[in-house]
Amino acid sequence: MRMMSKSITIGFVAMTAAACGTTSADDNAQTGQTAESLTGPNGVGFLGSETLFDAITSAVASSPASAAGSLTYLGTGSGNGEKCLRGQPLTFNNTTFCRTNDQSIVPMTRDLAGCQPGEVSHRIALDAIGIWSGQGQTISDLSLGDVRNAFCGTDGSGSEAACTVKTWGSLSKGASSAVPSDTIMKYRPDDGSDTTDTFMSTLNQAGFPCAAFCSDVKVVVDAGAGPKLSTDGTTSSLQPPCTSSEGAAACLARFSAGSSDVLGLASISAIANLAVESSGGGSPIPLPKALSVDGKTPTAVNIRNLITAPSDAYPFTRFLYFNENVNNPRSAGESKFFDWAFARAPFGTVNTSLTFETDLTRAGFIACRDPAVSGHRALDCGPSGCP
Repeated sequence: MRMMSKSITIGFVAMTAAACGTTSADDNAQTGQTAESLTGPNGVGFLGSETLFDAITSAVASSPASAAGSLTYLGTGSGNGEKCLRGQPLTFNNTTFCRTNDQSIVPMTRDLAGCQPGEVSHRIALDAIGIWSGQGQTISDLSLGDVRNAFCGTDGSGSEAACTVKTWGSLSKGASSAVPSDTIMKYRPDDGSDTTDTFMSTLNQAGFPCAAFCSDVKVVVDAGAGPKLSTDGTTSSLQPPCTSSEGAAACLARFSAGSSDVLGLASISAIANLAVESSGGGSPIPLPKALSVDGKTPTAVNIRNLITAPSDAYPFTRFLYFNENVNNPRSAGESKFFDWAFARAPFGTVNTSLTFETDLTRAGFIACRDPAVSGHRALDCGPSGCP
């Protein structure tokens, strides 16, 4: 997790730990402090996609909502933001997160799960889930079947009997891999990540069912002290090369770059952030290699094809959303930010909407329409699902 969101996410980590009976007194105290001040009746915090954390944090800082600290983005995941939007409190240790109507806007990496009264969804940009390895990996393309077989087994069940793709030579083009006999080191985000959900749903819709992951697929989770494997104890086995201030997506990208035996799932935005970090001086940071899937690489053109020519799109492409509930009371900070982002009076103009789009693209996401084309309109992503 990023440092700004860490205090609130410790509370959500504590909720998970409580289910396993490992909650500490420090977690309890931290939870109580952050919940009331950030998501209580007059709180200034709002939850939403962790993948969008850097982009939304930057956008809030660019908007009128930054004045006097009237709005703070907390991330923690699209699902948590959706619950807060719908007045579904998250209670832990007698402390209530996201009381009814505490939040009226939520950035998400998926559309709302069904449309409820007052809800409106807005597409704002495009993202893609990359299939990453180290630059030394000589395989450049995988079929959708290869991807499913490696991560979910040949029948998608995740059973040991089905999970036979364990070496690079077991892939359809494995003979051209760096070392065909090497074991594939597979990594993914946890089940709470919308990246995981999008990965599975894309395979399912393409006719390659993925109901569960193979046991050799390691899970990278966000924790209060930074990313780690789900099987790690208090000490992360991923740090280094990952750092305590980054999330699972950035860690997956960084870790994938380190070995041609790694096959990892992460948003393309994570790689963009590593590239920015690498250009900031000091020793260059290795960047991972994006494998194409069925001949399609996650380039801007192939990602934008989701709008103009879906059959030619990179398979693991998805829309990003900024959703709202118009029936929920909206704080002054939320109103300023939403109006600024969507060019609505009194706080927004065409130029502020373009600034919002620039914040998204600077973070590694793809504008739905090429900004270099004459007559470009920001956030021109077509209709969404709600209402």
